[in-house]
Amino acid sequence: MVAASILLLFIWSVLVVASKPFQESLHLKPLPKNGLLASFQFEVESLPGRLDYFNDSAKDESQLQFKSSHYTYFPRTLGPIIESTNTRQLHLRFTQGWWDSKSWGSLPLDGFKSGGTGVEMWTVIEAPDLESAKKNWFKLAESLSGFFCASLNFIDDSITTLPKFNTESREENYVADPSNQLFLLRAALPSEPICTENLTPFLKLIPTRGKAGISSLLDGHKVFDSLWHSMSIDVKSECFGNECKFKMNQSINSVIDITRSLRRSKEGGIPKPTRGEDLRCDLEKEHDIWKCFPLPDPTDLSWNLELIYGKKIKGPAFKDDPNSSIVYIDVEPKHWNVNVEKSEGDSFESLVLNDGSKSRIQYNIEDDSFDYDFSFETENSTVTLPVDSPPLHVSRSLTGYSQDQGGVRVSFRNPFPDKPVQFVYFESLPWFIRLYLHTLTLEGDGFIKQKYYKPAIDRVRPSHLEFLIEIPAGGSLAMTFQFDKSLLLYAEYPPDANHGFTIEPAVISILNDDSETVYQLRTTSLLLSLPTPDFSMPYNVIILTCTVMSLAFGSVFNLLTKKVITEEELEKITEASKLAQLKQRVKEKVSLLKSMFKPAN
Repeated sequence: MVAASILLLFIWSVLVVASKPFQESLHLKPLPKNGLLASFQFEVESLPGRLDYFNDSAKDESQLQFKSSHYTYFPRTLGPIIESTNTRQLHLRFTQGWWDSKSWGSLPLDGFKSGGTGVEMWTVIEAPDLESAKKNWFKLAESLSGFFCASLNFIDDSITTLPKFNTESREENYVADPSNQLFLLRAALPSEPICTENLTPFLKLIPTRGKAGISSLLDGHKVFDSLWHSMSIDVKSECFGNECKFKMNQSINSVIDITRSLRRSKEGGIPKPTRGEDLRCDLEKEHDIWKCFPLPDPTDLSWNLELIYGKKIKGPAFKDDPNSSIVYIDVEPKHWNVNVEKSEGDSFESLVLNDGSKSRIQYNIEDDSFDYDFSFETENSTVTLPVDSPPLHVSRSLTGYSQDQGGVRVSFRNPFPDKPVQFVYFESLPWFIRLYLHTLTLEGDGFIKQKYYKPAIDRVRPSHLEFLIEIPAGGSLAMTFQFDKSLLLYAEYPPDANHGFTIEPAVISILNDDSETVYQLRTTSLLLSLPTPDFSMPYNVIILTCTVMSLAFGSVFNLLTKKVITEEELEKITEASKLAQLKQRVKEKVSLLKSMFKPAN
């Protein structure tokens, strides 16, 4: 037994030494309609160390076992947060836009690094009970809120759920105290905007801080000027006995409109109207200086990464590891020319990468003295590599137009004619949507194998739905259910209440024959209109009340402070006053003086 333990410990140490502490890659793939899929991947891990259960009540910071020497590449700013909250897994998603599966095919990395619109967060936390797990959950959300400049501090019980059918995340994690359990908690903020303030702390987690390697391409103004983008952070703890290490994967996936990026690069960042001679008009139709039927986007394109991102790749991530930065390019070899351009000062070198036979190009960035750029040229950008069809097509929408009730309709379609598809449908609805499960109806070929439903409690928890659904080959299924709309308190309405309330996307996990998740996707978010009060009514009441009170107060005040007398009494009082007597004496003196200087007749 001792020999076996020593052998396993030796194997573990060899794997730790052999594994690379940091690896980054860039995957570029032209898409139909002049699109470009760019996937940035950054993997970093810490050195192994002891990981124990952190007891918050002990107030002893020495419980944090990971020393500073273990944070060689792994960010030390994030490690203590994970340790102090007993987080065994952390998953964050910052996503904006809509993924066009018909044109772009499957999600990159099978959807495991993509989220729904807004911010999505789920974690696996070790705790003795649910109350302690939620305490650490809220502590983690508040810490990450300031770390990533996001509104994660708004996560509370009213939007927190505990997924039931996703057991993989809990089974493969380390438990420091055998008496504890692992809890999977999840929340989403679908209306959270994604901006450069979220990218800056993301770059600070990378060892190079965006100053070298592939991360030097990342610029917030360029990354977020895309049709769709998703930024993800995944942290897992891998343990052997009590020796654990943190592994973090950071990812940025985006779909860029090449023609729009080239146009903005030409304009210098300031939108300008197109000059008349630059208009691309359809010559087969009537056109003059006043009329122009525009042609589709051009198909003969020539561009490079500097035009798209405004930067070049500044050498590899580290000088002593030339294999740490790798670029992968997937193109149709017969219609696309790809070159790598190396520049150092005034010197310039260009190298052809594709020979017309390989669709996958791999290039290692090795020399730190050069700046690297990749150029693409084609005469027909419509010819691209075929895209993989997603394993399931899903469409979700609201039904009804009433102010007090509505419904949700979800349509599923299996695109494969030769095999069935099995998936888990996860839905979390806010508490002000009062769902009626008895209204659930199914139309089509599929059926529900298992279901879980936890009803909402006003201002306490959301509605939680999970269905295990199977659809036969080439089949389709439509699922509908009805709900009532609750009235909110006056202070619970946001400033833009008439805009509506954003409902977070549903999560679909595709399962294989062994009930393992092989693909994930999210539906679009929904915009729900609730009955809103007349917010101007309180101000109208205040103004009317103040007017009436001022009129009443003025009249009463005059009656209390002033005496009512007749006009004759006023004249007598005026004549008896000292001022009136003084005026009379002055008039008499003036009359006397006039009489003295009046010339005699």
